[in-house]
Amino acid sequence: MKSQEYWPSSQCRSCHASIFEQQLQSMHARSFTNPVFQAQYFEELLPKVEKNLRLRRDARGCIACHAPVGYIRSKGNVATREDVDAEMSGVTCDFCHTIEGYRHESPGNGNYISVPGEQKLGPLYYGPALSWHRKYSELHTKSEFCAICHNQVNRHGLEIKATFTEWKDSPYQEKRIECQDCHMNVQGFLTAGEPVYQSGQAAQTSLAHPPYRSEIYTHQFHGAHSRTQVVGALTLKIEVEEIAVSAGDEIGLSVFVDNSRTGHKMPSGSAELRFLSLELRAYTLGDRAMRAMPILVSGDLEGEDRYGRFGGAEIDRDVSKDDVTEGSRIYRAILVDKTEKQTLSSYNATRIIFDNRLSAAEIRKETYHFRVPEGAKKRLLLYADLYYFPYPGSFAKRLGLPKADGVVIASTKKAISLE
Repeated sequence: MKSQEYWPSSQCRSCHASIFEQQLQSMHARSFTNPVFQAQYFEELLPKVEKNLRLRRDARGCIACHAPVGYIRSKGNVATREDVDAEMSGVTCDFCHTIEGYRHESPGNGNYISVPGEQKLGPLYYGPALSWHRKYSELHTKSEFCAICHNQVNRHGLEIKATFTEWKDSPYQEKRIECQDCHMNVQGFLTAGEPVYQSGQAAQTSLAHPPYRSEIYTHQFHGAHSRTQVVGALTLKIEVEEIAVSAGDEIGLSVFVDNSRTGHKMPSGSAELRFLSLELRAYTLGDRAMRAMPILVSGDLEGEDRYGRFGGAEIDRDVSKDDVTEGSRIYRAILVDKTEKQTLSSYNATRIIFDNRLSAAEIRKETYHFRVPEGAKKRLLLYADLYYFPYPGSFAKRLGLPKADGVVIASTKKAISLE
């Protein structure tokens, strides 16, 4: 193999079997073959590039991060799926471990400097032995490394992916809790405020004797695509204002949505697509049977607030009412194009007109008012559920993708005795 050519990840397997298997399960490995990306890039964006060459910059930026080796080999011109070697598809081990820096002052838009060769860069210190193969890189321990592909500005100058920026504005940046500390530890999030790492040897080989490490990064890269990452990422708590409650009373309720465990906004990443919905329901026992009633968040559907309650925006018509209850709280960003119309294509976005997503470490208080039905007996049961959706139904329908079912990422309940 030529010294200045990228290695396929399979070549790393002989010495790094455990890490290879982790990476193989990650979204990094599937970043190019991911059906959502394939549909967006090949079915929607590329046909538009042929008619509008100004979109070429955005298209090149997509491939630079979703298929970096293919991007480099083709000099940025990936026009068909066959232009990317299946063995080098996705974000490969060798690609990441040959990044020595980034162009310009700030990382973003795939501005990596990658120098393939025998020597691999990583976060572990080594002595002079085998220095021909490995070298310590401080960049690999910093959030700036992740920002190279997880921050993006489109051709209109709008920051359309801002996970790194959100982290910089958070308390986690002040404490220097890096992206890797959450997304490359065993749990995929902090435990009691600290990362829990794997331990052992980074390599398994008879040709050398790698030292025991108390901290080894996990390479599954838990994130929004990982159910284990989003479930439990936030927590909920219900509080009731009244001490004594009877049937027929109107009561005030508060639901606290806690994003303390996340080092960026929730949801983050492709904010034009992803959203959370908070649903609160009451169950009461009457003369005949238990009744279930949705409790709608206080406020109206006028003005800007209509984007924060499901049913108030045009795009909501294409999300199944079976998934989201009309009038429930929804957390999202609304991006518009140059005609001021909402867009789910981030490359067309010119500005963000609404953004009520939860900031890192934020605890949001949502207020409700509810009248206990006449005839309700014994107790009132309150259930709150927070759902995560990777994209709305209209997006799936337009690109022929499977419907995205909401994932319950947080739940809580409260029982109130009725007098």
